[in-house]
Amino acid sequence: GTSPAVVVPALVRVLELHASEGPPFLPAATHAAWALSHRCDGSAPDIRLALRLGALPLLVGLLRPDRSVWRLCKPALRAVGNIVCAEDDRDFTDEVVAAGAVPRLASLVGHPNREIEKEACWTLSNIAAGTDTQIQSVIDSQRLPALADVALSAASDPGVRTEASWVILNATSCGSDAQVAPLVHAGAVRVLACLLADSAMGQMAAEGLSKLLRVSERLMEASDRFRLDADGADGQGKRSSRDGSG
Repeated sequence: GTSPAVVVPALVRVLELHASEGPPFLPAATHAAWALSHRCDGSAPDIRLALRLGALPLLVGLLRPDRSVWRLCKPALRAVGNIVCAEDDRDFTDEVVAAGAVPRLASLVGHPNREIEKEACWTLSNIAAGTDTQIQSVIDSQRLPALADVALSAASDPGVRTEASWVILNATSCGSDAQVAPLVHAGAVRVLACLLADSAMGQMAAEGLSKLLRVSERLMEASDRFRLDADGADGQGKRSSRDGSG
């Protein structure tokens, strides 16, 4: 194929033109964003080049819920998700978090387009499977209660519900003891209780519940004000593929 040294700078340049000039470059920017998302799918050298050229803030800037940028939001979201998922000695996820992607991703929870909402939750779930700092960025987005609502609602799209559940599950499993309290307050106990019967997530959910309860007991010894709310349980590492989507 064509050399990344030629293609990647051209794609980033088109995104720059769209950022500065707007609508006239929308069709070209949409194609460029899709092409960049494919370049970032598992190719660490291409990702490193794209980041060096300033692609990340351009992509993050396209993660917006307004209808006018849906066509651009999808490929930008895919590109950011692929960057988070990439295997490399360098932790690309730190750079994604530093670029302010997490609040943008979190703003897409509840998006009317199910593919955008699902992809945003999938990317957040992979960030929530990372370091304490990365997990904290998801907690700080203040969208964990909304994610828990999506995970618990029978009205949610099944694919979106699964991805939202993974965000809560990964944050619980990978987070520090200090990060448990906001997870409990967000509804993690109910989410994990509902996952106990799930063939893919049941074992992790059981371990996560055990952790939540263990840490909560310790916290309750220090403060009677800390309470677990497990009402409403009505039974119901990074993942490189999206369940049921391309």
